Amino acid sequence: MNFHELNQEQQAAVLAQEKNVLVLAGAGSGKTRTIVERVAHLLENGASGYEIVCTTFTRAAAGEMRARLEARIGREAHKVTVSTFHGLGLGLLKKYGHHIGLRYGNLTVYTPLETESLLQHCGEQLGLYAKGKWKHGKKSLDEMFATLERSGEKIGTALPYYPVLQAFEAACRQNNAMPYYGLIHGLVELAEAGKVREFTNWKYLLVDEVQDLDLMQWRALKAITEHTDGAELYAVGDLSQSIYGFRGAVPEYLQNLIEAGALTIYELRSNYRSAPAIVDAANNLIRHNTSHRVIEMRAMQAEEPRILSRLMNANSAAIADYIGRGEFFRQTPPAVLCRNNRMLDKLSEELTVRDIPHKRIGKRTSALHSPLFVKANAALKCIVNPFDETAFILAHKGLGLDAERYAKIRVQAAEEGKSCFEVYRNSLRVFDLESMPTENSTVQDAFLWIASDGYRFDPADGDDGSEYLDWLSSFINQFPNTTIAQYLDWLALVDVQDEMPAKDEEPGILLMTCHASKGLEFPCVIVAGCNEGIMPSKQAVKAGDAGIEDERRLMYVAVTRAMNQLILAVRPEKEGSGEPPSRFLTELGLNK
Repeated sequence: MNFHELNQEQQAAVLAQEKNVLVLAGAGSGKTRTIVERVAHLLENGASGYEIVCTTFTRAAAGEMRARLEARIGREAHKVTVSTFHGLGLGLLKKYGHHIGLRYGNLTVYTPLETESLLQHCGEQLGLYAKGKWKHGKKSLDEMFATLERSGEKIGTALPYYPVLQAFEAACRQNNAMPYYGLIHGLVELAEAGKVREFTNWKYLLVDEVQDLDLMQWRALKAITEHTDGAELYAVGDLSQSIYGFRGAVPEYLQNLIEAGALTIYELRSNYRSAPAIVDAANNLIRHNTSHRVIEMRAMQAEEPRILSRLMNANSAAIADYIGRGEFFRQTPPAVLCRNNRMLDKLSEELTVRDIPHKRIGKRTSALHSPLFVKANAALKCIVNPFDETAFILAHKGLGLDAERYAKIRVQAAEEGKSCFEVYRNSLRVFDLESMPTENSTVQDAFLWIASDGYRFDPADGDDGSEYLDWLSSFINQFPNTTIAQYLDWLALVDVQDEMPAKDEEPGILLMTCHASKGLEFPCVIVAGCNEGIMPSKQAVKAGDAGIEDERRLMYVAVTRAMNQLILAVRPEKEGSGEPPSRFLTELGLNK
């Protein structure tokens, strides 16, 4: 093995002999390189690529890891499974889901809008949802599903909404579909039934960003390792960068494993990303957290002048002016990080007024979950998975069905034991049937079909369909020859980081939330809204120490994205606003 690019800490982690290993890797410490070298080490010592699984938090991170593996180990990298946890679930369920009650054939994954639509349909059938309202309010229903999503536990069996949950799950099975969280639940079910071991050769599990796993992902890991002889867990992460508690991440689970001595720990402390002043400030900040193990980073870069600064009285207009008049920003466009999307939208408006080119990361992802996009994609889901009744409900108007014809199709489908889309498709004229794409058709075929009025957009959704067609066109340019089924699989796992510019593109000015910036790095970073009530948020302040620690980790992530320059922008403090400069500025060492 060639160690010339690894420091001593990385070498020790790569060569670890223990069965269950945790690599606590500080920001910018080369954790991806360490994972890649660990894979190379395993292969050089007799492991097969088919036995190795690498999981990442985002699809973009998975792509980066695969590229590095290919550069390091060549063709053997194609044997290694590299995916997000949800990607693992989708891949296995499409192949082996029939072992847990799913149908053979294509599986579709529901967006939040589709999930809500199916819930309402189940509620209507049970007399618990009518005229846009839930009979007993929605709070207990939301709590029931939140608990199910995060822990797999079904609560409230005696409550009036429990039949809705049962009907929802039965409908998902019948439709050969599931909500996004169902990908992890299905993975757990397969793993606990021993099917993952039966159908795969997985033995070495390398998990990146382990601090952001939720309970069900931990449960899947546990089941896979318990059902695999000699399985090894190699986890990499940093508790100081755990920022996804609102999605169900349980960093305390990892902390408990550490305290119980269940993992052998290696530490990567050398920060190769950021200038020393930024590293020092980040260390100053995060040492105020006491609930988890903190990595004290060592700066490895040379110091430069004017690395760290504070910008006062900086509302969105002031930040836009600051960017517009800065010569430095023309040479090194900044990434501007905000606590929430509302701030990003306002800043984007101000930059647009000033004709300053920029890219708002997250805008396209939001559009993909809008009614117009969801309904059009639902038509494609029907083509790929004709059993998906929820997709048909959402798409039927676009397929040209008025209320009367739609009702007749539903009756006929029930009488013949077929799906609604099967009945609809059988009723089409030969010309219309031949012009409709199939599951193996390309997205280009889907584009031509939709553009020729095979699917008609609803004006009530606020667009004539041009935005959706523009999106399909851009997807085709990026992924030519992709089938509709492959497109829907891609869509099921979409993440805001999929919107990041490619490496060969000019990045320009980027706007994104602090959460979306996780795992990324930029030469210059502006963190906007460094005020009490924003960062930390008002909700965090009310929550007390635990809430403040969560927000401190978020600020830590934002700060450690910066390589060469970090600017902390403070909004003007209005009388009675309760938004003075953030306490985190003092903790960072910027109290002047």
